[in-house]
Amino acid sequence: MSVTSNALLRHITIDACLRDTAHKYSLQDLIAACTRAIKENSKTKLKDNFCVSTRTVQLDLQLMRDKKKGYNAPIVVYEQKYYKYSNPDYSIGNANVRQTTLTPLSEISETLQRYSKMAGMEALEGAVDIIRECLENKVNGSYQKIKREAPVKISGGAYLDVIKDAVVHRRVLSLSYTDERADTRDIIFYPLHLTSYRSRWYCMGYIEGKEGLKAVQTDCVTSYSYAILPFPPNYRFVPDEYFADIIGVTRPAGKKEDILLEVQANLARYIIQNPLHSSQKLTRKQEDGSCTFKICIIPNDEFYRWLYENHPFVSIHSPQYLKTNADNFIRNITSDLPAPIVAAEAKPKKDKDRRKKKKEQKSEQAEDLFSSLF
Repeated sequence: MSVTSNALLRHITIDACLRDTAHKYSLQDLIAACTRAIKENSKTKLKDNFCVSTRTVQLDLQLMRDKKKGYNAPIVVYEQKYYKYSNPDYSIGNANVRQTTLTPLSEISETLQRYSKMAGMEALEGAVDIIRECLENKVNGSYQKIKREAPVKISGGAYLDVIKDAVVHRRVLSLSYTDERADTRDIIFYPLHLTSYRSRWYCMGYIEGKEGLKAVQTDCVTSYSYAILPFPPNYRFVPDEYFADIIGVTRPAGKKEDILLEVQANLARYIIQNPLHSSQKLTRKQEDGSCTFKICIIPNDEFYRWLYENHPFVSIHSPQYLKTNADNFIRNITSDLPAPIVAAEAKPKKDKDRRKKKKEQKSEQAEDLFSSLF
């Protein structure tokens, strides 16, 4: 952890202590809190006797009080021993700061800007824009000119960090795994790669006793232990090759083939702007806006599920056997769905109409009985 990061972490830690009205924090208490925070957040193992110096924390308190260089924090000492804020609602997170205070963040944005020009790292440009906008809003107090969609939290489960560490260090895992059908099984897993798809984390690797690469949903792992087994040196994973010909994360046996999709106008506009696959090509466009697209992929469950989710606005034109497979896939999904509520409501309505008609018939018969008297 850099010196600048340490300083910011100490300021945040001291701020949390001074806002805690339930406890009294002396200088030694603040030193202990800062030492603990740095040890917990350090990427490298620090010595057991590591401790933040008294002078460092005293300078931190002085800087936080400073109006020009710091946060103008209202730090006071009471009983000549304990530190606190004179204003209990104060926090450095709400303080107006100067550009010099956020210089480290500005330097980070400049570094990311340079890296974003490199091939394969263009996505960093978006991070640079976000950082610069935050700096502008914080320093100048301007309103937010650009509202970005909040990122969706990707589901990874309780053991995502364990699996991530196993991928990096090539460690074999013994997992208890519960799939979507609530079937629990124990597997020996050789993890190779982590990827996210539709807000879920998947780990690509080999399962003992099964052939080929498998995708394990990390949020379906219920327990784990490390297996005392060697990691085979020939186990490799090349993401660009694996994901090149599929949609999603599962790669079934078979070869890729050309698939023609007929898409109605309301969905075609979206697919043109957001291609389903890198091989997508527009082959025909009708006057009503409906289109025919060609993609070259290996059909898998994710592809069929996409067809189901967009049914009936999209259908397979060719090859015919894939159209049959898709129809069967959709039929299997819909067969497990509960009966429509409308069907349940139709019967009471029908019974009500029948009772109303019967009542009218009785009324007519009553009128006929008395009609002969007049």
